[in-house]
Amino acid sequence: MKFFKKGIEYNKLAKGFNGTFVMINELEVNIENNYSTDYSEFEQDILVLAYLSRKEILDRMEEYNWAMASPIVVPMMSKGRLTLTFAFQQTIGRLYKFAEIMGVSEEVNEILDKGNAYYEIDRAIPNHIKNTLS
Repeated sequence: MKFFKKGIEYNKLAKGFNGTFVMINELEVNIENNYSTDYSEFEQDILVLAYLSRKEILDRMEEYNWAMASPIVVPMMSKGRLTLTFAFQQTIGRLYKFAEIMGVSEEVNEILDKGNAYYEIDRAIPNHIKNTLS
């Protein structure tokens, strides 16, 4: 039975990578189309994206300790199989990159490390929305 649960969670991990990848691409377009260096209008977006990344990707990876060389299918990234390393770089890696550009890397790190900022966002999200995650 544990084998099936692990398989279901791996599928959820792929969906987490897929959704996060799409949202990071949208954020990137918005940042590139911003004609100033004031990124404050995107701060909330990146912080919520960090929260979702923690909940949908990092929590699963930590719980199941999958090898980073494991193959995974993430349709929005590629038609074929990728490695967890590649999917991680295209999501969490890019999230860090944009956090640095925007000057919110400390906040993003705190969320990804499940610090106080993570729990502040968690308390702010209504339960009916949180129940649709994971």
